[in-house]
Amino acid sequence: MADRLSGRIPATRLERWQDFSELLESDLFNTNGVQFTFRGHRRYDWSLLPTLGRLTENGIVSAELAEKQLDLFRRAVRGRLKDTSLLVESEQEDELWSVGQHHGLMTPLLDWTYSPYVALFFAFAKEDQQGEEDNPYRAVYVLNKSFVADDDQCPDIRLLEPRKDDHGRLVNQAGLFTFSPTDATIENKLIETISDFDEFKEAAEESEADVLARYICKIYIRNEDREGCLRSLRRMNVHHASLFPDLIGASDYCNLLMEEAHRQQAIEEGAIEKEVSDTVKLGDEVTAEIIPAEVPEDLNEVERLTALLNGPEKSSQVEPGRIQLIAKQLSKEFEKHKVVDWESRDAIQAKLRNIARVILRKYSYPVALRDPVTEKILAALSEAQKDESEGVQEE
Repeated sequence: MADRLSGRIPATRLERWQDFSELLESDLFNTNGVQFTFRGHRRYDWSLLPTLGRLTENGIVSAELAEKQLDLFRRAVRGRLKDTSLLVESEQEDELWSVGQHHGLMTPLLDWTYSPYVALFFAFAKEDQQGEEDNPYRAVYVLNKSFVADDDQCPDIRLLEPRKDDHGRLVNQAGLFTFSPTDATIENKLIETISDFDEFKEAAEESEADVLARYICKIYIRNEDREGCLRSLRRMNVHHASLFPDLIGASDYCNLLMEEAHRQQAIEEGAIEKEVSDTVKLGDEVTAEIIPAEVPEDLNEVERLTALLNGPEKSSQVEPGRIQLIAKQLSKEFEKHKVVDWESRDAIQAKLRNIARVILRKYSYPVALRDPVTEKILAALSEAQKDESEGVQEE
């Protein structure tokens, strides 16, 4: 069913990335004679906007804008290309666009892949950015390639499968491109075309989404357990090193492995710290400390955050080391944004809420507890800030 963020594009939601494989076994994705392509997005609210479309208010790449950009690129790369035929032969324009896309040129192209799991990788490959709007879902777009490739049915959206792949990325990613139409966004052009079909005109209103989904749809995937998703894909040989067979891919692959190892080490070290701090020796007897209902005033910020995160009963699902790591990350990121009078400024508090949500999601804190514990944390820190300010004034 379509919603506000996907416009008229039919969308479905998966609450676990593990359900992605099951969805791919549904009848829609196994229609005889139909080939689908896929595109992964890190954020749930990103549309099918090519990079060159970011220069215009409506996201449309006009023929004039595309021609101007390609002409600039053609002149700028003189003496830098091994294959000089790309510069003189008009039939090579598509190949030149492909080269530009690979090297970061703003183009009217969008990358797609025949592999749904490669698209899933790109949806989850990058971490959420601190301070941005909440991002509850990652997303994968699905496009009916067989339909788009038929010029009689869909003449306004072109496909490009470059003949050359000097870097091996297209082959390894099972990649291809779409050219955005010159008078509309790709979503609007598709829906405009499909709306003229008899099957759409004759469909009941509640069945329109089912008709559209045969041509384009969007899959929202709950933005949880990113590391688990990437580990699963790695077992399928879908990772940076396999998709980017160059030094950049090798570097990104190593970086991700090191990030995972470092995070696990931090969790384990946090668990040891927690075990030591939560025990009190009474003679020869050792007893575990019980987390108090009220947070003591003499705790430092990390200790206070740890106590608040441990407070809810369901927080026991999270190992102590992870709780410690969350508390340290929250304290570190909060410190960057706690300007003067932050506790009375709504915009700053909203930013802190988003930071907390991103960190709590990143470290798999229980979903149902995130918003309540975020509010408790902000309230406690605000109260501590007020007490500190009053103490300074009294002095």
